[in-house]
Amino acid sequence: MTENSDIRRVGIWGGTFDPVHIGHLLIAQHALEQLHLQQIRWIPAASAPHAQLKNAIDPNHRLQMVQLATAGHPDFVVDQRELRRGGNSYTVETLSELHAESPSIEWILLIGADSLSNLSQWREPARICQMAQVVVVARGGQPPPDLNLLNQFLPETKSLPQLVVEHQLTMPQIEISSTDIRQRVLQGRSIRYMVPAAVEAYIQAHGLYRDDAR
Repeated sequence: MTENSDIRRVGIWGGTFDPVHIGHLLIAQHALEQLHLQQIRWIPAASAPHAQLKNAIDPNHRLQMVQLATAGHPDFVVDQRELRRGGNSYTVETLSELHAESPSIEWILLIGADSLSNLSQWREPARICQMAQVVVVARGGQPPPDLNLLNQFLPETKSLPQLVVEHQLTMPQIEISSTDIRQRVLQGRSIRYMVPAAVEAYIQAHGLYRDDAR
């Protein structure tokens, strides 16, 4: 991938995206604006090392849906490196690759509040915080994230006001999840307006998230 020399501050938005939905897109758009990013790098995971994500649908389907969802946005780039690498996808390995390729870029890692709660179980969390500014996104209907869970891994200890300003993304609270979408499809219920129309059509065309889809 050819780097634009004018790109200096880039967001990393990774996950299984099983499937990608409007909540993911809203987070990426708000991150662009609030964090003054020039680009969001969407990085679908090959296989996450967390037990609840072991049964994600075929990686190619998840990639295709992310590409459909982000098509046409000039500041959204889909990065396939974790899918090409295969196996468990570790953020610290991805950040190491990105730094080696583009040492002049400031990387901003977006994570959900649910991911923050188990950050201590990630591979080398302190090194992750050295290579990227970690910004936590609160999920709809959930209490504010406990940023002290992040503070213990930061290179320098910060006060709570500093943490909120530098490490939390504020956005509308929308209660939507990939888990709920998969369940609705399985039950034959509508997912209209929960995912982009192109993603909804893809799910229908390929019969995804039904009993015989995996």
